[in-house]
Amino acid sequence: MKGRGIPGALVCACLFTSSLALAQGSGGITGTVSRESGVGVGGVAVVVNETGAADLTDSNGNFAFSRVAAGTYSLTFTLGDNVATAEGVEVTAGAEARVDQTVDWDISFAETITVTSASRRTERVVDAPAAVTVVTEAEIERQASHGQLPKVLEFTPGAEVTQSGVYDYNFNTRGFNSSLTRRVATLIDGRDASVPFLGAQEWAAISFPLDDLANVELVRGPSAALYGANASSGVLNMITKQPRSYQGGQIRLTFGELSTTNADARWAGGLGSEFYLKLNAGYRGHGDFTVSRNVSTEYPGLPMEAVPLNPEDDDEVSFYSIRLDKHFNDGGLLTFEGGDLSLEGPAFQTGIGRVQLVDVGRPWVRANYSRPHWNFLVFQTERSATRQIALNSGANIPLNTERLAFEIQTNWSFADDDARIVIGASASEEDIDSFDPAQGRQTLVFAPINNEKSALFAQFDWNISDKVKLVLAGRLDENDLHDSQFSPKGSLVYSVAKNHTLRFSYNEAFQVANYSEFFLQAPAAPPVNLQPFEAFCAPAGVSCGFAPGPTPVLAVGNTALDLEEVQTAEVGYSGIVGGKAFLTVDYYNSKNENFITDLIPQLGTTLGRINPAFGLYQPPASLPEPLRSALLANLAAALGPTFFILSNNFDGAPILAAASYTNFGAVDTQGVDLGLNFYVDDQWTVNFSYSWFDFDIKDSRPGLDRILLPNSPENKASAGVSFASARWNASLSGRWVDDFLWAVGPFQGPVPSYTTFDLNGNYDINKTVQIGLQVSNLLDDNHWESFGGDVLARRALGNIAFRW
Repeated sequence: MKGRGIPGALVCACLFTSSLALAQGSGGITGTVSRESGVGVGGVAVVVNETGAADLTDSNGNFAFSRVAAGTYSLTFTLGDNVATAEGVEVTAGAEARVDQTVDWDISFAETITVTSASRRTERVVDAPAAVTVVTEAEIERQASHGQLPKVLEFTPGAEVTQSGVYDYNFNTRGFNSSLTRRVATLIDGRDASVPFLGAQEWAAISFPLDDLANVELVRGPSAALYGANASSGVLNMITKQPRSYQGGQIRLTFGELSTTNADARWAGGLGSEFYLKLNAGYRGHGDFTVSRNVSTEYPGLPMEAVPLNPEDDDEVSFYSIRLDKHFNDGGLLTFEGGDLSLEGPAFQTGIGRVQLVDVGRPWVRANYSRPHWNFLVFQTERSATRQIALNSGANIPLNTERLAFEIQTNWSFADDDARIVIGASASEEDIDSFDPAQGRQTLVFAPINNEKSALFAQFDWNISDKVKLVLAGRLDENDLHDSQFSPKGSLVYSVAKNHTLRFSYNEAFQVANYSEFFLQAPAAPPVNLQPFEAFCAPAGVSCGFAPGPTPVLAVGNTALDLEEVQTAEVGYSGIVGGKAFLTVDYYNSKNENFITDLIPQLGTTLGRINPAFGLYQPPASLPEPLRSALLANLAAALGPTFFILSNNFDGAPILAAASYTNFGAVDTQGVDLGLNFYVDDQWTVNFSYSWFDFDIKDSRPGLDRILLPNSPENKASAGVSFASARWNASLSGRWVDDFLWAVGPFQGPVPSYTTFDLNGNYDINKTVQIGLQVSNLLDDNHWESFGGDVLARRALGNIAFRW
């Protein structure tokens, strides 16, 4: 855990030196395509006529060409039947020619949507080789005041958003949700912000205001061919705003129910010589839906907890971040960025019960150099949790983790831009340490963990004809914890007609057990006093480990777990209907092998003893007969059936191994996701989504259908309507979720069907001041979205923002 800053600094220095070298002696052309209102137009094909070089504008209308020889050029801009040109573009060596093209084309918003996550390069959403959901900058800004990132995807196709507390979310897609789920890889500007020990997201640990996001994309379906392990269900890719493109400041104050007092601040501006700075800071203070369960519970079936929440109904989150950008004449961009965040109060569902975060810090740094065709990224994240309380036992389970990662990627086009290739490599190192000085021992693992992993990946796109595109991709992952793993992908995109495509794809992906599933040793219940049994060992001068303290009851990891593997075949349609409606329909069929269960009892299921590493308790070898037999007989009589989970830890000390993980045969899943966005006109938008999910466990042993559940509804749907004008905007969205069963660790029970509505509205008083209202669960429908989760009620927030 020490000395990581030195190699990180060396890599950053290398990137900076390389960027200066690459920037010398080359010219470039950069610019934007925008409407007369100044709004960028995405999906525009930009061609340098004299060289044939082509680029596609991103969602903000930006384009760039590098290594352009000195001379005079002309550009052609095309979107559908719309064409514009720019003449007399002068390029000189070592300088950047700027071309900002304004168009008055009659185009719908649907035609301008672009994505980057499906192929790691910009392409129109209808041409993407995967099912992709896009949440635009404007949509994010309209609901940013609540500060809850998963909610921006709550009403989108295929998204499974289950909420417990204010920040306790499980975000997933295509079934088999869980507490602290990690099947969707989540990236912020390429940085993996997950908790390494769990591989899951800590949604409270977002160190920027939500409206600092420029774009959010969700790729639904296995994505390991480009993103590696734990992208077995998809990828959530978030891009924050560049300070050069979003200069100015904003302060937002938010107040409302749950005693909410939030404050966000953002400023960005130029420093000269193409240097730009961005500052973010914020504070969130509020109550929560979470209540103590040491005296009573909110609904039947919930386990009682040993200790109350402390603090209760008092969450505090504070954060800051700083970003420095340097732009170069050839279109290169060098970024240095870092921040920190502290958490106090939120509680989260886990496989061992609820855990309350009392003192958690999340510092991070990132360096990135990008230019047309190249991207270099290095980042470091830490998590220092000195106090987090397992509420079922009252034990403090500190956890310190660190991740250092590096990635390099390049992309090139050839054959008159009909073929493109993306090639990349990544490497990372992670450290896990749960030592508690107060207890003098590890609290979540038996010993500190260090793990290294690396990967090579590539994707090849080929426009076979004007109507057919072939996409082939693959990734090779190396990891200290498992054998080499190759993940292939193939996709065929067929253009049925203009703006209408069919997609046929096959993906293989995998999910490696997280450190908890491999190495967990966490309190599952209060310890048991077995000190009297030490009397059987004392006459022989032998310690059996039952004294001086009680014997822990643990949930333990299983180092023998195999990789989860998934093979998915998918067919999808994306189309722009009538120039106003964007329609997507996707059917997928997956075969899952070696499924890793959630925590289940070590004994008592049809699976038998699920973790053979923790067998029956064995007294010390030096304990002679008949004391040995007498000890075992008396333990068996006193403990009853519990005796059979009495075991030995790796150092021989006695423990009660109550629960663990195991692999579970095969499961087949299938489903349909449907999404419709209808852009009635420039102001009104109507959206609708529906998802159907089905699963089949390929094992007939009785009782297994109660152990392995997808924790997902068979049916869910959402609908909404929004209005946006120059001065004000409003939206009303509703979501219906079918009833389903939930089984994760101690939380096993039904989730009744529920329907919720959210209302958002904002009004610009003038160019400087905006007021807004955001209401979640508008009709105050008390419900829970995961069994063991909090009872959710309405939360109404009002905000005022000052901009300059």
